Amino acid sequence: MARTAVDFGAAREQVTLERVSQYGPIIGLVGLYAAFTLLNDRFLTVGNQVNVLQQVSIIGIMAIGVTFPILCAEIDLSIAQVMEVCGLTIATLAVGARLFEGVAVPVPAAILVGVLLGATFGAVSGFVTARFGVPSFMTTLAMLFLADGLGLIVSGNRPIIGLPPSLTGLGGSRVFGFPSIVIVFLSLLVFSQLLLSYTKFGLYIYAIGGDRQSAERMGINVRLVRLGTLVISGAFAAIAGLVTLGRLGSAIPTMGSGLLLPPIAAVILGGANLFGGSGNMVGTLIGVLILGILQNGLNLMGVGPSGQLVAQGIVLMLAVLANVVGQE
Repeated sequence: MARTAVDFGAAREQVTLERVSQYGPIIGLVGLYAAFTLLNDRFLTVGNQVNVLQQVSIIGIMAIGVTFPILCAEIDLSIAQVMEVCGLTIATLAVGARLFEGVAVPVPAAILVGVLLGATFGAVSGFVTARFGVPSFMTTLAMLFLADGLGLIVSGNRPIIGLPPSLTGLGGSRVFGFPSIVIVFLSLLVFSQLLLSYTKFGLYIYAIGGDRQSAERMGINVRLVRLGTLVISGAFAAIAGLVTLGRLGSAIPTMGSGLLLPPIAAVILGGANLFGGSGNMVGTLIGVLILGILQNGLNLMGVGPSGQLVAQGIVLMLAVLANVVGQE
């Protein structure tokens, strides 16, 4: 009888921890909204909320991409530098500058080359990881340095200016008064969630992230799926580089600086399992919003960058703790 009571208590505690892990991101986001609404009357205005979405869109696009490998129990540490080199490549091709001096190509062709370049970085990382068993942590770290160096070569370590409006419009224009960059972000989010929910590829990602050996016994091509998640991550990083051109109005060799960890942090804040197998794009959106709301709200309160970093560190530590404890 005593043992039954202990087992029941342990089971109840496990259910409670799982619920905290599952609903913690939503509770955290609602709590932040409530707190900043009470502390500042400008926070909940429509203009400020649109501004938050605009500010987080680049990180959000990268977070969507990196969600795929994380769900598959992989990681991509090259996203910031891939975003950077792809954006620089698109810009230099479109204006015929630096490495491509005198060989300007139509904007659609430049965009296609940039996205394919991002996918290629992911494909190389994915092939080495899947074929030779090298941890994706190491392969994507190598791609980080490679992409960083190629970005300097492509741009000549100088900004690319004079970008055509057709190139900057995707990230810097407005559609019916709404920022186009936000439309791109939300469209990619919906597409990615549909891909995860209604395709075999999405099902395979969850299966491999949950138990790779069982997935292999089920006949799933584990190598191809793992490679595919890193290809998607690289392509989404390239798209983030494309919209960044519109956001900045130019291509800067350091435009990927500081953008490696926030997208990964957003995925974890959204409740995705650190070890793969669980999570979704809705959670990633919540994680991105938590980062954006926290920064925006603290800005409105006059808190400086150092204080914001401290707050983000505390929130991320709590999220990781809830994530890990909820899986035990």
